[in-house]
Amino acid sequence: MLPILGLAISPMGVQNSVAMLVPHEFKREGDGYVLQYNPEALELFVMQKVFTISRWLKSRGIDSTAKLQQMTQSLGYEIDSAFFQSLINP
Repeated sequence: MLPILGLAISPMGVQNSVAMLVPHEFKREGDGYVLQYNPEALELFVMQKVFTISRWLKSRGIDSTAKLQQMTQSLGYEIDSAFFQSLINP
Protein backbone atom coordinates (compact mmCIF):
# COMPACT_ATOMS: atom_id res chain seq x y z
CA MET A 1 0.00 0.00 0.00
CA LEU A 2 1.21 3.49 -0.78
CA PRO A 3 2.48 5.35 2.29
CA ILE A 4 1.02 8.57 0.87
CA LEU A 5 -2.45 7.26 -0.02
CA GLY A 6 -4.18 9.10 2.81
CA LEU A 7 -2.40 12.28 1.81
CA ALA A 8 -3.36 12.06 -1.85
CA ILE A 9 -7.07 11.25 -1.67
CA SER A 10 -8.29 14.84 -1.71
CA PRO A 11 -6.86 18.35 -1.99
CA MET A 12 -7.26 18.61 1.78
CA GLY A 13 -5.76 15.14 2.27
CA VAL A 14 -2.81 16.32 4.33
CA GLN A 15 -4.88 18.28 6.82
CA ASN A 16 -7.54 15.54 7.07
CA SER A 17 -4.94 12.83 7.69
CA VAL A 18 -3.14 14.92 10.27
CA ALA A 19 -6.35 15.79 12.13
CA MET A 20 -7.15 12.08 12.47
CA LEU A 21 -3.68 11.07 13.68
CA VAL A 22 -2.24 13.97 15.69
CA PRO A 23 -3.64 15.13 19.04
CA HIS A 24 -5.44 18.44 18.60
CA GLU A 25 -8.07 20.69 20.08
CA PHE A 26 -10.36 23.43 18.85
CA LYS A 27 -9.66 26.96 20.04
CA ARG A 28 -12.10 29.83 19.80
CA GLU A 29 -10.69 32.55 17.57
CA GLY A 30 -12.73 35.52 16.43
CA ASP A 31 -16.19 34.36 15.39
CA GLY A 32 -15.27 30.71 14.95
CA TYR A 33 -12.95 27.92 15.90
CA VAL A 34 -9.50 26.92 14.67
CA LEU A 35 -7.80 23.57 14.88
CA GLN A 36 -4.67 23.68 17.04
CA TYR A 37 -2.32 20.70 16.93
CA ASN A 38 -0.09 19.57 19.75
CA PRO A 39 3.24 21.04 18.47
CA GLU A 40 5.48 18.16 19.50
CA ALA A 41 3.12 15.52 18.14
CA LEU A 42 2.78 17.41 14.85
CA GLU A 43 6.55 17.70 14.48
CA LEU A 44 7.00 13.96 15.07
CA PHE A 45 4.22 13.17 12.61
CA VAL A 46 5.67 15.43 9.90
CA MET A 47 9.21 14.12 10.22
CA GLN A 48 8.07 10.49 10.26
CA LYS A 49 6.09 11.10 7.05
CA VAL A 50 9.04 12.91 5.42
CA PHE A 51 11.41 10.02 6.13
CA THR A 52 8.92 7.32 5.13
CA ILE A 53 7.74 8.97 1.93
CA SER A 54 11.26 10.02 0.95
CA ARG A 55 12.54 6.45 1.33
CA TRP A 56 9.55 5.06 -0.61
CA LEU A 57 9.94 7.52 -3.50
CA LYS A 58 13.71 7.07 -3.59
CA SER A 59 13.28 3.29 -3.93
CA ARG A 60 11.25 3.99 -7.07
CA GLY A 61 13.72 6.50 -8.51
CA ILE A 62 11.42 9.50 -8.02
CA ASP A 63 12.78 12.88 -6.92
CA SER A 64 10.73 13.74 -3.87
CA THR A 65 12.12 17.09 -2.75
CA ALA A 66 9.50 19.42 -4.25
CA LYS A 67 6.51 17.28 -3.27
CA LEU A 68 7.74 16.76 0.28
CA GLN A 69 8.43 20.47 0.69
CA GLN A 70 4.88 21.24 -0.47
CA MET A 71 3.47 18.69 1.97
CA THR A 72 5.41 20.11 4.92
CA GLN A 73 4.57 23.70 3.93
CA SER A 74 0.86 22.87 3.98
CA LEU A 75 1.36 21.98 7.65
CA GLY A 76 3.33 25.11 8.45
CA TYR A 77 6.86 23.69 8.26
CA GLU A 78 9.65 25.04 6.09
CA ILE A 79 12.32 22.42 5.44
CA ASP A 80 15.51 23.48 3.67
CA SER A 81 16.49 21.75 0.42
CA ALA A 82 19.87 20.85 1.97
CA PHE A 83 18.02 18.60 4.41
CA PHE A 84 16.50 16.66 1.52
CA GLN A 85 19.90 16.36 -0.15
CA SER A 86 21.20 14.73 3.02
CA LEU A 87 18.35 12.21 2.77
CA ILE A 88 19.16 11.44 -0.86
CA ASN A 89 22.94 11.30 -0.42
CA PRO A 90 23.63 10.25 3.19
